[in-house]
Amino acid sequence: MANQRNYLHTLIRGLVVRYFPGKQNCAAREIAEFWAGRGLEDSDVDFGGFSRKMNGSRAFDVYDLFALVQITGDKRPLLAFNEVQEGNLPPSIPMPVLAARAAKESGESVSAAIEGGDLAEIAREAGEAEAAHRKIREEAEALMRSGPNPDEDAAAAASSGGHSDG
Repeated sequence: MANQRNYLHTLIRGLVVRYFPGKQNCAAREIAEFWAGRGLEDSDVDFGGFSRKMNGSRAFDVYDLFALVQITGDKRPLLAFNEVQEGNLPPSIPMPVLAARAAKESGESVSAAIEGGDLAEIAREAGEAEAAHRKIREEAEALMRSGPNPDEDAAAAASSGGHSDG
């Protein structure tokens, strides 16, 4: 269930990033004003709460999803929600694979672009490298939110002789 929650969070967060690039407070305001049915003052908008939703320490709710779909007209998260209900989640990409992709993008691709001297190509390759590193961070954060690492639990049990102090 945690993977489904993480998947849906990523989809909703992606909708905000796509339609409100670099303007998360605008998204918070749009959603609040959608439900209020009128313009709101800054003090009436929970910017901090929305920020917590974006960083994953608070969950998006169905009201956020509904408002974002109505505001943007993008129905992809609803289609993805249906996939989650049917259990068709995309598989997680293992960390070593993500690391290899990031290393390749950061090293070979960016270096080749710099040697070529095409500024547009340099910017594109650097952006892809940045995205590869961001994917590693997002996957790690999703795993942290989904619960303890089973390998860490096994190591902790082994070091304590299998006994807990709690």
